[in-house]
Amino acid sequence: MIIEPTDAAPTPAAKLDRALIRAVVLARTWAERLERGEVETIKALARAEGLCNHYTTRLLPLAYLAPDIVAQILEGRQPRAVSLGALTAAPLPADWEAQRRPLQLSGNITA
Repeated sequence: MIIEPTDAAPTPAAKLDRALIRAVVLARTWAERLERGEVETIKALARAEGLCNHYTTRLLPLAYLAPDIVAQILEGRQPRAVSLGALTAAPLPADWEAQRRPLQLSGNITA
């Protein structure tokens, strides 16, 4: 899956979180490598990337963020609470609705 921002340019208030964007792109790349069988395990992936297993394991779930959340991140429209630290601090739910719930409370992301 290729990550591409929409045609909409970031609004003047938008602020791209480069660390978060990089993490999402890395996670997607790693997930594709695992799915294609280029590497067999997360541990092997970490070793191939020259990274620690903990870091790789922490970022990999970002590959499975809901598409609307990814779009907002790429466009710099994510709520301030959506940061790399916040998304990796606790296990990320696999269910997209469960990912959106904490963000919907503040009315920032809609499905």
